[in-house]
Amino acid sequence: MGKYTARRSLIALIVLFIVSIVDFTFISLAPGDPLQAMLSPEAAANGANLQSRYEAAGLSGSIPVRYIRWIKQIARGNFGTSFRTNKPVTTMIREVLPATLILTITAKLISLAIGVPLGVFSGLRERSLVDEASGFFSFFFTAIPGFFLAIIAVFFFAVRLAWLPATGMHAYDKPNDPVDLLKHLILPALVLGVLSIPGYIRYTRTAVLDVLREDYVRTARAKGLREGVIIRRHILPNALMPLVTIIGLALPGLIGSSVLIEQVFAWPGMGQLSINSALFRDYPVFMGSALLYALAVLVSSTVTDLLYAVINPRIRLE
Repeated sequence: MGKYTARRSLIALIVLFIVSIVDFTFISLAPGDPLQAMLSPEAAANGANLQSRYEAAGLSGSIPVRYIRWIKQIARGNFGTSFRTNKPVTTMIREVLPATLILTITAKLISLAIGVPLGVFSGLRERSLVDEASGFFSFFFTAIPGFFLAIIAVFFFAVRLAWLPATGMHAYDKPNDPVDLLKHLILPALVLGVLSIPGYIRYTRTAVLDVLREDYVRTARAKGLREGVIIRRHILPNALMPLVTIIGLALPGLIGSSVLIEQVFAWPGMGQLSINSALFRDYPVFMGSALLYALAVLVSSTVTDLLYAVINPRIRLE
């Protein structure tokens, strides 16, 4: 187990290093000049002043030279300073990361609380009314684009019915009110959670159906065990065990998909920060966000593999 953990950690570091090279190269090759767009015409015309600004921003030299300079700063925990706000990148990420975590974790809990029980019941009662309804639900919400579902939710629940606020995380006069936060959280979390429910329904249903066909389930029934005991002791533990992998790997993807939802609902999280940094060519902030997303994927993948081995003693990781 220890060797496996060390090997996976080393592989994760190598992958993160490669991702940083690819991201840095592509963002450096992107058209446009971030400093030219932010400077006044007089400052941009001053060649000496412009060159000093390039050097101070770390934009002078070739791409390999700039990357080496940047990665050395990253190794010391310095992600640079925003071109647009002149604030440290770590500070900007630290300010918006809690908002994204609140949104994504709430959405994940909603999707699990609805998707997994529906998938289990659909698998246990194949071709029942609930199974057919959950299948229709899955196909329907899989076919609807996320931004369209978000707009519909805003139109009905915020505009027409005026039940919930449409944008933001707090009312301007209630920055620390948890009830107000909950009101602003309901719509974006529901939309983001609903988008993940179909996948959990289909995966759980398939897993339950596969377990139902196993020999040990038929043996348990032949022994005369009650159906409730068979479901609790044999079907659910074996059917839901692979779900650990799906949950662990889906969280980073959920963070990525929250970018669009955050834009629609003006939720002040990592999504808005990433998009704004890309629009304004704020390279340090964009690179910091990209590294954080990559790190989240690698960490969740490694932790999921280790957790799966702990849950399932039959697996031996060497």
